[in-house]
Amino acid sequence: MQENWQVLLKQEIANQYVHNSQEWVDLNISTSGLLNLTIVSDRFINLSIPQRKEESFNLLKSQVPHLSPGFISLYTPQEADSLNLSAPQAFINTSSVQTWQDLAIQAANPQNQPQLPQIEPSLPRTVTFYSFKGGVGRTTALTHVASILAMRGLKVVAVDLDLEAPGLSTAFNLKPQPKYGIVDYFYERSYLPEGLEPSISIAEIFGEVKISNATGRLFVVPAGCLNLDYISKVDDLHATTVIDGDQSLWSVFKREIYEQLKPDILLIDSRTGINQWGALSLIQAADEAIIFLFPNEQNKQGIELLIQSLQGLKNLSINFVFSPIPDVTKSGLSKVKQIWESLLNRIKTVTNENYETDEDEPDLDNSQTPIEELLVVPYLLPIALADSYPVQGTQDYYTKIANLIDEKTDELKRSNVLNTIDQRWNIIESLQFPEVNAADQRQDLNLLFQRTNDFERFLDDTTCLIRGRKGTGKTALYWLFLKHKSVAQKLAHGRLDNTVFLSAHGRFQESRPSRDEFQIIHQILQQDRGTWEAFWRAYLLFRCHQENLFNFPKGKKGAKFSELKKIINNLPIERWQSECTQALLLLSTNSELRLIVKDAIDILLNEEAKNSSQKLWFIYDDLDEDFPEVGGIRQQALTGLFQLVQSCDANRLTEIRFKIFLREDIWNRLSFDNKSHFTGRDIILQWTRIDFLRLALRQATQSEYFKNLVDRISPVAFESIDQATEEAIDKALEILWGSRRRGGNRAKNVSRWVYERLTDSSGTTFPRSLSILLKGAKEQELSYKGQSSSKFRTDRLLQGKSLEFGLKKASEKRCEEIKEEYPDLTKFFDSLKGKLAFLSKEQLQTVWQESAHDIAVFEEFASFLSEIGIIEWREKEKRYKVADIYVYGFEMDRRGAV
Repeated sequence: MQENWQVLLKQEIANQYVHNSQEWVDLNISTSGLLNLTIVSDRFINLSIPQRKEESFNLLKSQVPHLSPGFISLYTPQEADSLNLSAPQAFINTSSVQTWQDLAIQAANPQNQPQLPQIEPSLPRTVTFYSFKGGVGRTTALTHVASILAMRGLKVVAVDLDLEAPGLSTAFNLKPQPKYGIVDYFYERSYLPEGLEPSISIAEIFGEVKISNATGRLFVVPAGCLNLDYISKVDDLHATTVIDGDQSLWSVFKREIYEQLKPDILLIDSRTGINQWGALSLIQAADEAIIFLFPNEQNKQGIELLIQSLQGLKNLSINFVFSPIPDVTKSGLSKVKQIWESLLNRIKTVTNENYETDEDEPDLDNSQTPIEELLVVPYLLPIALADSYPVQGTQDYYTKIANLIDEKTDELKRSNVLNTIDQRWNIIESLQFPEVNAADQRQDLNLLFQRTNDFERFLDDTTCLIRGRKGTGKTALYWLFLKHKSVAQKLAHGRLDNTVFLSAHGRFQESRPSRDEFQIIHQILQQDRGTWEAFWRAYLLFRCHQENLFNFPKGKKGAKFSELKKIINNLPIERWQSECTQALLLLSTNSELRLIVKDAIDILLNEEAKNSSQKLWFIYDDLDEDFPEVGGIRQQALTGLFQLVQSCDANRLTEIRFKIFLREDIWNRLSFDNKSHFTGRDIILQWTRIDFLRLALRQATQSEYFKNLVDRISPVAFESIDQATEEAIDKALEILWGSRRRGGNRAKNVSRWVYERLTDSSGTTFPRSLSILLKGAKEQELSYKGQSSSKFRTDRLLQGKSLEFGLKKASEKRCEEIKEEYPDLTKFFDSLKGKLAFLSKEQLQTVWQESAHDIAVFEEFASFLSEIGIIEWREKEKRYKVADIYVYGFEMDRRGAV
């Protein structure tokens, strides 16, 4: 962060004049801009007063020519001793900043602010609702937010510190009103003779608002009863009064209200503008300020002044709410957004300064903050006409504000729990994040397999094509139904109890044709006028024979199958040999045998299954790897497979169901007659955000230590992860990685950050990458072991820097996989090294010409990259954006567009 000119000036003066312990400098800038300076230095020995001033003035003019001098005092150490002058205190008491004047002086003199450690916030947090001007819905918002938080189970205390225009108890329709208010409480303690106990207790100044069906409670501390006595007391009260030796009115109140009620949160309704009660609300009391304003120049100027003053309060979090907004359409909010961006740019980092930031992780999308992130309350007629609050049906407009408060309260609760755990590193070491490998019989898929929103559609009888990018879980589904049948049937909730699963092609069955053999098969089919459809039908019959799914009938019924029986029964079962290939080619090219195979599928498979009340699932995988694209082999082979499906459907083989797993881009490039037959009978495997977060929680809770933490802080029963809401899953994962990437108003939600970083430009998210990211983050986190805990955010186990390290690992692996998928593009992918993650059309065209001109037309090449999720066109910036999941692995320049 760039240092202030005041700091640099003081450093320069000290460099010139301070060289031993007897010498010192005291520099202060008045709020009107005058420089008051005292220098005590041996350099002034034997110099007259005019000479001293000339020398020091020359130095000041060279550093800050615009500054007007005020009181300038220049002494030798001996002269300072004779006047009983001493060096200023090295540290100031931050609690002495209580008024706007204190704040203004502090803001004008950053050179005198000590580098104090970050104060850890504690419960209950105090949130001040403030506005520079009135009429912006501040009190209305507080009543609604307080009610929402109480409905969520929090114990809330709302305090009316708008003492000169009170109304909180009326807004809540508080009945009965307490006998006294906070003005009576403050007044008695301000003027009580020493040694006497106050007669007004804390229990006599609050009342409770009853909220139906609330799991929490809401208490209100009113200002007091409005009468002549109230006016007299308010006029005679001073917010800076010190009582009980060294305590402020607020500190005594907060201690006693906590002892009485043990609240989770205090909400203050502050006085508007710049006055003593607004100062108490913001400077003395607040951990967080929610500032309300209408988007006009008056409010903007006032809030900018406020921000300038509050910059010295390092522990104060500031958020803005725009209210009441008459036009909340996208165009109507454009001015609101401009003011919001302007205000945020004026705020220096006032929270979490010692924590990691994203400074070395620039936002690849250089666009401004989305409008949906603004905190906006529209003009609502029911609220404008209401006498008391909250108004039914309007709570949703205040939910975002409540969420903001709730989020930070949860952070504190997590910190309190995690700070008390001695075995923090043991918990981190226990995290495993196992990648789902359904081919491994030892893995307990009951614990690891995550159903997605597509799973029910996958089970549907009409679904025969399962499309998806490599790494989205196609193969996991394939193995699930073949190697973990009991788990699959459990996940299907009984829908598949009478279903037989068979690998018609794929790695589950070791006895199958190889890639080279398929090339030979293709050549012979062309030579002998055979078809791929006939081959797939014969191959399917042979696979069913291998698995003993049928028996050839005897007697007259079996006569027609005698030749077929002779061919198949003589084939080896355990290993695929040349005889198998030759037999299938014979069955695919001999016209008579082709008809017999077709009848066998109908009679021996479909009819027998129907008689046994069974369904037959024929599952296909590895079609991208086993069928090369060269020579049109893949195109013709897959066309034949889909023609087999169409033929079975046309012949009403109702007990036979196909489940074909195929890469999305391969399906898109396939062209065959009646391809539309599969429209609506296919699904695209995609991981929604809630699917993805559920998988992350499943992986994390493989650690018993972490599972116990979740049970303690944010309970989500493991067996009900699939039924839990996204909010509940999110809260549980905040124990793992926190809620926000860093401090500040623009910090991204961590769950959203992880999901977006592992999603390519086509909207495909990779569960395999999640495991790699989390394993990498754990590895990096353990490297911090033994370092000072002050460097960590204590509300989470994995820091933001660790997640970023894990992202690099995940990106590198994903880039390796994409190169394996598309080896012809390896040179192009390698050429992206050092290029901007935002590429102009001309820049991408240059890389294409140098490394991938095999695709003759640039537009086709760019379209293909978009299809496979590498890039997307950003119309606003007129550039191509490379998906985040590939930027690290391709070693691209991560800066946004300039």
